[in-house]
Amino acid sequence: MRLRPNLAASGFTNPESPIPSCNAMPMIPMFLLLLFTGLALSGIAGYLIFGPLTYRQIGDRGMRIGGHAFAPSFLRWIMSGAFRATRDSAITGLATPAQILCWSTVIGAIGSGLVLLPYAW
Repeated sequence: MRLRPNLAASGFTNPESPIPSCNAMPMIPMFLLLLFTGLALSGIAGYLIFGPLTYRQIGDRGMRIGGHAFAPSFLRWIMSGAFRATRDSAITGLATPAQILCWSTVIGAIGSGLVLLPYAW
């Protein structure tokens, strides 16, 4: 494979690139951005499974917290760990993964924001 003379083979940079910011981010921040974004997305995807299951389980037990599994009051109940006060192993067994996944979403979103913060200005 032949490289054009103005293409640096060691750095894989292209000064003629139409995208001005294609070489703006070093490798480690790019890796951290990918890591935190993946953490946030996996937390969202997992909560889409465990959140409604937990909400349905507490509804079957006669408890009512919020109007749906994505209501702020239900998310607060899950993230604070208040479900442990029920002493119900079925609720705790579904709500613990939901709590972990909610916190992974929050940590991933905050981490992605912190990684992108220096590149915003």
